This record gives sequence, C-alpha cells and structure tokens, in this order.
Amino acid sequence: MVAGSRITGMLLCRAGADRVAFRAHEVATIESPSTFGGLTGSACQGFGQHAGAERILVAATGESVGVDALEIDSEPLVLLPAPGVLCRVAGGSLRGFVQAHGMLWPLMSLAEFGRYLAPSTREAA
Repeated sequence: MVAGSRITGMLLCRAGADRVAFRAHEVATIESPSTFGGLTGSACQGFGQHAGAERILVAATGESVGVDALEIDSEPLVLLPAPGVLCRVAGGSLRGFVQAHGMLWPLMSLAEFGRYLAPSTREAA
C-alpha cells in the first residue's frame, strides 16, 4: 500500500471506546468468542482496556483479533501514513490511518495485530 493511495473494502471496528480498521480481504471469517474459548486477544487490550469482544476476526493464517462491534465500509478511503515514531507500535502492525465518518481510524494488519495480542505473546513480553 502506498501512503496517500485510495483503498476500499474496510472493516471499521470498535474496541471499547476506541476504533481500529482492517482491510476486509485480510478477514477469512468472523466468529463468535465461544469459538476460541477466550484464547483470542482483544483489540481492547491493545488500547489498555479490559477485554470483552463480541466478534472475532480471523485471518487466513489463523491469527485472530476480538472486537466489540464492526461495520463494513466499501467507500474508497485515503490511506494516510503513520508517523515514523509509530511504525513499531503494536508489534509493527500499524499500516497507517484512514478517515471515515469524520474520524481517524488506525489501519492495522490483522495477522500482525493478532500475533501481538495473542496470549502466548503477552506472556512472553
């Protein structure tokens, strides 16, 4: 992805009071929390909040991230670059920002954010 380029097919998600976006093509399935028995990292944890996901986004490679709510946005959105100081945030999963509904949404790699939030990753840190 080139910063400033237009991208389509986004999942705009809520994680507690915070927001996070993922490219729709990165999501293989959307599951219920019971599918993983509580072993999925929640996006809320990435924002320093208590976990409590209603939906689990699963990448084709198996990584998963829990979110509280989601909506699909098919409108073209401009990808804004992440400042260099943020490039290593959340295990290097931040890809930039998109603006939707008058707000900035951090665009994350689902697989990399899932690895960052995984219980075994948090225990090792």
